[in-house]
Amino acid sequence: MKKSLKLLLPLFILTVFISSSGCKDEILNNPVTITNPDVKVYRNITISEFINASSLSSIDLYTGVAVDANNAVRDAELADSTAIGAGFDRFYVRSGDGSYDPTDAPGQETKFVPFFNTRNTAYSQSSFDTITYIGAPGNLVASDFYRYSMYSLGRSFTNTDVRVYGFWLKGKKVSLGLSNEVYGLIYLKSIPSATVGSEYKLVVDVKINTKGQNDFRETIPAP
Repeated sequence: MKKSLKLLLPLFILTVFISSSGCKDEILNNPVTITNPDVKVYRNITISEFINASSLSSIDLYTGVAVDANNAVRDAELADSTAIGAGFDRFYVRSGDGSYDPTDAPGQETKFVPFFNTRNTAYSQSSFDTITYIGAPGNLVASDFYRYSMYSLGRSFTNTDVRVYGFWLKGKKVSLGLSNEVYGLIYLKSIPSATVGSEYKLVVDVKINTKGQNDFRETIPAP
């Protein structure tokens, strides 16, 4: 009986080793992930441009909410570029600080950086979702953001339109007393049909990192 046990013991150890190794490989190949607590994602925000100041033509990028044209919390606003001689029926998104028009109520200063590689009429949701950083991995600095507005758009996307921008909520850190800078990504998702000469709509998705990090992963490995 003892001899039989001695023969079976190495076989038992080998079986356990093989089984354990298989479980380990399975865990490594399928890591557990969690929602990134530092990243906020806002989908399908519609901003609309009218003639009057009561339209929801501005956006609070920090909370992902469309707000009225002269709202003090607005980070960006949708404007008609015909007012500055840029051509008929062209629109663009600009900083919400009111510096473009002294008659506007002051809002929040925002600076942008275009992702030129997103010029595509059919740029997809999945492509935007896979963007995890602005520029290159690493810390962001003020000089990374050099525009106070996006490029103008028509009533449908063309191959020259930039569909994704990085942004820096320069004004929000001060106005809200935040301990970190706030950086984000905005995806110009769609331009719903509207009658020429009346309402213009732009639907966007937004991701922000509330900890001042150049990291926009929606999920991360579990600690």
